Amino acid sequence: MKIHLVGGFLGSGKTTAIIQAARVLMRRGLRVGVVTNDQGKYLVDTAFFRLADLPTVEVTGGCFCCNYADLDSSLEHLVQSAQPDVIFAESVGSCADLVATVVKPLLSLRALDAGPSSFSVFTDGRLLRRRLLGQPLPFSDDVMYIFDKQIEEAGLVVINKADLLAEDALDEVTRLFQARHPGKTSLLQNSLAEGGVEGWLALLETGSFNLPQASLEIDYARYGRGEAQLAWLDEEVLIEAREGDAAPAVRQFIRAVLGAIRSRGAGVGHVKFILAAGGKEVKLSFPALEEDGWEALIPGKTGGQARLLVNARVEMDAAELRGLFRQALEECGAEFQEAGVDYFHPKQPNPTYRME
Repeated sequence: MKIHLVGGFLGSGKTTAIIQAARVLMRRGLRVGVVTNDQGKYLVDTAFFRLADLPTVEVTGGCFCCNYADLDSSLEHLVQSAQPDVIFAESVGSCADLVATVVKPLLSLRALDAGPSSFSVFTDGRLLRRRLLGQPLPFSDDVMYIFDKQIEEAGLVVINKADLLAEDALDEVTRLFQARHPGKTSLLQNSLAEGGVEGWLALLETGSFNLPQASLEIDYARYGRGEAQLAWLDEEVLIEAREGDAAPAVRQFIRAVLGAIRSRGAGVGHVKFILAAGGKEVKLSFPALEEDGWEALIPGKTGGQARLLVNARVEMDAAELRGLFRQALEECGAEFQEAGVDYFHPKQPNPTYRME
């Protein structure tokens, strides 16, 4: 059994890549399981993995490092229930310092036959390019400190969403990255393309890059400040249309949410929805930099009801984020009900273990 730990900033495309990789592995006859992780409790990504028929367990209410016992028991449960050949463990996107707090404890303390085989960190190629060029980014310095530290400790950096960069920009980001991080393994990837994850899988399977051995030098006070500047909002929403089709109200709600966040100039880690309507379920994801085409994913006729599972991770006050979601619902043109509403700022990280 192999355990592949996957980290990287919010909105970098980790979940999509894991699903694509799992499909490739399952076509080869392998059993694949997933461990998801988040500060919150109602996870769009877990629902998305389960839609893909992947055995999935959660570590919620904090990162892997601060909930190590939950991670350990979740791995054990997944092994016993699904007997996977491969496990992908996806860390929450605001987490860093995983070598000292997760990789080394798993290698030292796991009762199972296998510890982690790899540690990949994903990054949106557009954000990375801007960072390497010193261009403005939609996040504060303390939040970007987390972004930088994630890349610094990675065994493999997957420069994802390569399709959203022009050819000269791809050459530029590769050259700048190699100059900034000499000797670190990197990979350009479009996880949505046919065969797009084959290169990543080949690196994971051949072990052609080393699992990191050095614990990260990190300022936990600054790391904690960066996490605390991000607001978490999770909820489930039922939209009921008066005229028999909820699709226009869903579109209006999402447009209003995105517009309100944009008007405040707030940095978006991600805003994600699982939409269940008209007998279909689709995922809508909005990362830091806008990506077009989401409206075409909404079924043309949803019927009178649409259910949305919502995860938002935005750099702003949590109560303000909650307020703009509520206002967008009130102005969507349909009746609505909310359940499981939770909004907060992450607490100071306090790892269960930290091994030098």
